[in-house]
Amino acid sequence: MARTQLVGIAILGAWLGWTLFMWFAATRSFRTVDRVLRKPNPEFEQAVQPLPHDQARVVLRYLASEINRTLFRLYGWTQILVGLALVLLLWRQSPRDTVGLALACVMLGLVLLLTLVIQPQIVSLGRSIDFVERSPAPAAMPRFWMLHGAFTGLDAVKLLTGLSLVARWIFRA
Repeated sequence: MARTQLVGIAILGAWLGWTLFMWFAATRSFRTVDRVLRKPNPEFEQAVQPLPHDQARVVLRYLASEINRTLFRLYGWTQILVGLALVLLLWRQSPRDTVGLALACVMLGLVLLLTLVIQPQIVSLGRSIDFVERSPAPAAMPRFWMLHGAFTGLDAVKLLTGLSLVARWIFRA
């Protein structure tokens, strides 16, 4: 296997691994809020005692949202750098793997769309509804979930594209 492909596999492995980690982390943060409120330790329970249960949940979910927003902003910009590194690596490869380069460009294009277009809309809309009553659901909620679904779907396409590139290199070697 060529050294370029080994470096490419290492870059893709880190990139795809981080993608899976982010999927896990994003879902766990909100479940953790409910778990902590269900079985709080005594010190925490005393600290939030002045707040009614529903208010404490809103505050903790807001904190989880802000942590996720920070992580996803870092995730997006780091993916852009990693994607550029992979595209440059494949561009400089001789002979050039045109299909591999195209797949890496698709991944980078998806990341640019996610980071520069979809994620800022999710953040803005999410912040506008963080403290809005949920019953009935705010009018912006369907758009929020549509953007969330678009992000997750396109991120999954990116992941599958990366996996196909890794598989292509491994089985072609």
